[in-house]
Amino acid sequence: MDRKKLLLPFTLIFAGALLGAVFSTVLIYEHNGAKTDLGSTVCDASAANSCEKAKESALGKVFGIPLALIGFLFYGGIIALAAMLAFELNDTALRLLLWGAIAAFAFDLFLLLYSVVVLSGICRLCAITYVASAAVAAGAYLLNKTGEKMIKPESLSLKAKAVFAVLLAATFATGIFFNNSAIESQSKTAAAGISDQEAKLREQLNNEFYKQWKAGEVLHLDKPVSGNKGSAKPVLTIVEFADPLCPHCKDMGIVLNEFVRKHGDKVRVIFRHYPLDIQCNDAMKRAFHVGACDLARVIECGEAQGKFWQMHDAVFAQQETFMRNPVTEKGIESMAQGAGLNPAQMASCFRAQSTMAKVKSDIAAGNKIKITGTPTTIVNDRKLPGSPLEYVPGILEKILAEESRR
Repeated sequence: MDRKKLLLPFTLIFAGALLGAVFSTVLIYEHNGAKTDLGSTVCDASAANSCEKAKESALGKVFGIPLALIGFLFYGGIIALAAMLAFELNDTALRLLLWGAIAAFAFDLFLLLYSVVVLSGICRLCAITYVASAAVAAGAYLLNKTGEKMIKPESLSLKAKAVFAVLLAATFATGIFFNNSAIESQSKTAAAGISDQEAKLREQLNNEFYKQWKAGEVLHLDKPVSGNKGSAKPVLTIVEFADPLCPHCKDMGIVLNEFVRKHGDKVRVIFRHYPLDIQCNDAMKRAFHVGACDLARVIECGEAQGKFWQMHDAVFAQQETFMRNPVTEKGIESMAQGAGLNPAQMASCFRAQSTMAKVKSDIAAGNKIKITGTPTTIVNDRKLPGSPLEYVPGILEKILAEESRR
C-alpha cells in the first residue's frame, strides 16, 4: 500500500504535538509566575478568560507537578512515538499512540468542562492545547486505521527504538529544564524589584487612583463590631465585602492583613460577609458559590468565641477544599478545633437564626451600595477603584499618606 496515505495522519500528529508542546512550555512559565509575551497576549486579550484561575485551581497541579509540565511530557512522548512509527510501523506502538491520544483528548474535554462550570471561564492558553490534543487524536485514529494494513511482523528495528529513546529522553530533560528555568526566572524578577521607569508609572497610577477614590460617592456604611482588627482610632477604615469561596477575596485578605500589620496604629480593617450564594443572597439569580453562606456563618461564629480572625483564616486556608467538597458538620468541627474554638459551641452558633441574620445583614448592606462582585473594598466610606491586586498596596499607601495630612 502507498505510504503517501500516511502523510495526512503523521502531519496531524506532529503538528498537533508540536503546537501542544509550544503552548505547554508557555503554560509552564506562566504557572511558575514567569510572564511571557505570548502568554500575556493570549491571556490578557479579554477579562473573560480564566488563565489565572486555571493556574490557581485544584487541577493546576497533579501530585505536586504542574499540569503544564505533564502536558509537555505527553506531547514530547507523542512526538517520540510518532517518529518511531515513521521509521517502522508496529501494532503495539500504533495502539499505544491511539489510546494515549484518545485518553488525553478525553481528559482535555473534562478540563474544558471544569473550566466552564467551576472556574466560570476558559483559559485561552489551555484551550489551544485542547485543539492540539484533538489534532493528535484525529491523526492517531487515521494512522491506526490506515497503517494497520502495512504492519510488518511484530518487531522493531534498533534504529526505530533508538529514535524513540533519544526523543523521549530529550523530552524529559527539556521539560525539567523549562520548569527549573521558569522558577529561576520568576525568582530573579522578584529579587530585582521594579525599574525606575515602572516606579514612576506606578506613582502616576497611584495618583490617578487616589483622585478617582476621592471623587467617589460617600456611602455612609455602618461599622459592625465583629470582624475588626487594627487601630481603635484609625486614619483609614477599610471594609472588605468578601465571599469565602472567592479566590480573589483570599488574595485581597492577605494584602489587607499585611497593610494593617504594617500600619496598625493608623489602619483598621473590617470584614463583612457577601457570599455569592443563592441560599442567603437574594441578589444572586443562579447557583454559584454553593456553600458560601454556610462558611460565612462559620466565620461569624468565631466572633462568638472571641476568635473571629482565627476562624476567618481557617476557612480561607481550606478554600480549595470547600470549592470541591460540600460543607459538613464534621468539617466545621475539625476547623473549629484547629482554630482553638469549642466545637460544641460552634455547632450551636452555626444553627442559630441570629448567625444567619448577621450574615444577611452584611449582604443587605452590600446590596444597598450596589456591590457587583467580590472582593469589594471600601476605604473611609468610598469604594476603592478596581485595579490589579499588585497595585492595591501602593494605592492604599497613597491614600493613607494623603489622609494622614488632614
